[in-house]
Amino acid sequence: MSSLKLCLLLCVCFALKIHESRSFNLSTGGLSTKNRPRSITKIAATRRSVTKLAATTRSDFLRSAVVLPLLPLLPSQTLAASPKTPVVLVLGASGRSGMSTIEACLKRSIPCTSATRTGTDPFKVVKLDKSNYTPYPEPVDVKDVEAIKAVIAAVNPTAVVYAASASKKGGNANEVDYLGVKNVASVLPKSTRLILISALAVDRPESQGYKMTNSMGGVVDGIMYEKFRGEEEVRKRVKDYVIVRPGVLMSGKGGGPVELAQGDFLGGGLSREELAECVVDAVEASESDFTVEVYRKKTRTALQKEFEGKEGGILSGESGAGRFKGVVKD
Repeated sequence: MSSLKLCLLLCVCFALKIHESRSFNLSTGGLSTKNRPRSITKIAATRRSVTKLAATTRSDFLRSAVVLPLLPLLPSQTLAASPKTPVVLVLGASGRSGMSTIEACLKRSIPCTSATRTGTDPFKVVKLDKSNYTPYPEPVDVKDVEAIKAVIAAVNPTAVVYAASASKKGGNANEVDYLGVKNVASVLPKSTRLILISALAVDRPESQGYKMTNSMGGVVDGIMYEKFRGEEEVRKRVKDYVIVRPGVLMSGKGGGPVELAQGDFLGGGLSREELAECVVDAVEASESDFTVEVYRKKTRTALQKEFEGKEGGILSGESGAGRFKGVVKD
């Protein structure tokens, strides 16, 4: 037994002895009932009621008399609060980016819940370690504010990943990439982080990438404009957020180091798996309230001719806790 433990044990025993001795003296006045004068008997009756109250507060007595004075002697690790375990809710989880994000969470043993427009489990037939995975059984359409409120209340996540985007069945760009983001931002608890998967070049309307993507027609027509409006709602309404702007999403697992930049002047491509790793790093990051572009380093290219050779704002892109080191807040 360590000297600290022995000291604690002796102090507790000594305090108990004092407490019992005081209880005895209060209840009997130090005399037997037979030999006590009547006046002492009345006083003793009153003291017994006090003793009964004292007995109910023994734990308080021990805490104040023994534990509190010894707290400074305990190791700092004993006093430190445990860090809160991340719990991630993925909206738009049936899409490829959403599914990749869930897989990246599970690889790190981060508890994760999927929420889809139809309420179906996107991993129902996928072979995966699902010990930290929970599919939300009800439909969650990002156009439905009440459904969003319900899933957040049920899951109580520390972070929400918004991976939904326009689709034929889910809704057009205005409905999903703007109004859906606005809906989530408007009901998100202040203590919950929001990670929004947006797109590179959304605030560079003169760039070729913006023009091509924004004018594809159909349900995605105007998607760059709507994504930027969604970003602005997040910046305006959410207390703790990270906006991730991926470059062109390519097939395959990976192909080299990923680079992060700020300012929306550089871009490139990367896989959904690489994007997902960056998103999960954002879940765990100590930094917040910033926007980053992410792409594979070897694919780096200037979004516009005047940005060629500009390298200010590039982050290291290393995975893990250091990925966002040096990031500038919005």
